[in-house]
Amino acid sequence: MRPKIFFWLDNVYPHFGLAKFIQDNFDCELFSIFDIADKPKIFFQKQKLVNFSKTWFYHDHILKSKRTPDLEYLKSVEEKYNIPLLLIALNDRFFNHFNEFYKFSSDEILLILEDEIKLYEKILDDVKPDFLIMFETHQQHNHIFYEICKARNIKILLTTTTRIPSQNKSFHSDMFYLTDEVDKFLPLPDTIHPNSNRKKDSERKSTDYKSDESIPESGSIFKYFSAFIKFLSTNDTNVDSHFTYFGSNKLKVLVKVFFSELRKKYRESFMEKNLDMKIGDNEQFVYFPLHQEQERVLLIGAPFYTHQFEVIQHISKSLPIGYKLYVKDHPVMDVRGWRSVSEMKKIMSLYNVKLLHYSVDSDEIIKKSSLVISIKGSSALQAAFHHKPSIIFENIGLYQLPSIHKLKCITELPDAIRSSIKKKVNSDDLEKYLDATKYDTFESSYMQIHDYFQEEFKVGGYYTNVEIDSQKMITTFEKFSEEFTELALIHIEKIKEFLK
Repeated sequence: MRPKIFFWLDNVYPHFGLAKFIQDNFDCELFSIFDIADKPKIFFQKQKLVNFSKTWFYHDHILKSKRTPDLEYLKSVEEKYNIPLLLIALNDRFFNHFNEFYKFSSDEILLILEDEIKLYEKILDDVKPDFLIMFETHQQHNHIFYEICKARNIKILLTTTTRIPSQNKSFHSDMFYLTDEVDKFLPLPDTIHPNSNRKKDSERKSTDYKSDESIPESGSIFKYFSAFIKFLSTNDTNVDSHFTYFGSNKLKVLVKVFFSELRKKYRESFMEKNLDMKIGDNEQFVYFPLHQEQERVLLIGAPFYTHQFEVIQHISKSLPIGYKLYVKDHPVMDVRGWRSVSEMKKIMSLYNVKLLHYSVDSDEIIKKSSLVISIKGSSALQAAFHHKPSIIFENIGLYQLPSIHKLKCITELPDAIRSSIKKKVNSDDLEKYLDATKYDTFESSYMQIHDYFQEEFKVGGYYTNVEIDSQKMITTFEKFSEEFTELALIHIEKIKEFLK
């Protein structure tokens, strides 16, 4: 029997290339569901590059009829698959306060869940796939599909970054692993793997790891406005056909962009005048780096800790006497227009909290800190490689480090802070962590390919509803033929392991 492989494909087109090169190098049957806008859909309906036995287009099946939601069906789904549907759905950026264009009613949200799950069950019942291949989930609809596949014991090959620290960034952007579950947080192996060819810390030139935080390039502003102009000049049918576009008519978008730019300038002015630019030389402090919002790590990965100000309050109240809490925003918030002035003022109003300017070097903060606390960020791993202990609220990474304390409940926080501050980081544990993680990983140009697709097939990497040129897709596959082949062979090797 030829194995059946199902692909979830969205506007991150490299996985479409992966499907082609798996097909070219392995005898299998391919199926797919596309989560894309109207204009690129035309290409995928007609394309002959990948021979999918059958394809579905997600948005063709959602909210196509008005009716009362079937609550009994949704209850049965929760029981059948052990999936907390509302916990996933209500943390989706389209269904909460992040959506500035449209407020979904309770019935609309429930109907979307009902429509998509009925679609998923029909697909999976018809196809009975052996494998699901997709990139790390980022919204409710692909995450629920992933959860249903997992509950049905379908083998999942989820591509995700390792967060392994490197010498010049907080994690290798070219290191990935295939998993059925992100951030497994397994017990650290006792010994270094005998087949490892990785150099030990003592053999490396430096262990002075640096953060990958960077301020977005100014050129991205030009790209953003290029995409905005394209949107204004295009007849965009997605506003009616895709619930993710509801309410985003041209007038609303124009008004939003105008006022967003004004707010951004006001917030930048406030930060320049009011936020601390220096780390205190003689202060004992705990460091809490804020997550970017909107972000998958919070919305899907840490659904009970999405209100970061509340987390700051909890940490502030839990600190030992004599300690301060240093808080710093992520530079990538630049693309979100920065955090509101009112929220910044609330953080600054806490008596033992110092809000730092986003440009202050995170590595320097970590080095001078006594402890790093992160909801689910790579800064916890970064801290370990600066020989600093840390506390996390949700799992991070494939393996556990003794210097990283995972909270079981929020009431544990005061004791966890006091005990963690006293911890020492063991270099042998870092060696074991790097070895165990790298043994399961592979190096890939996936992000380079991803960025190329963003530039070539979207306007500035932002506006996705553009038609795809078939010849350009062929040329792109030829350009990255070697990289795609290598990536496909890694997936095929994993599939063969499962089939044994």
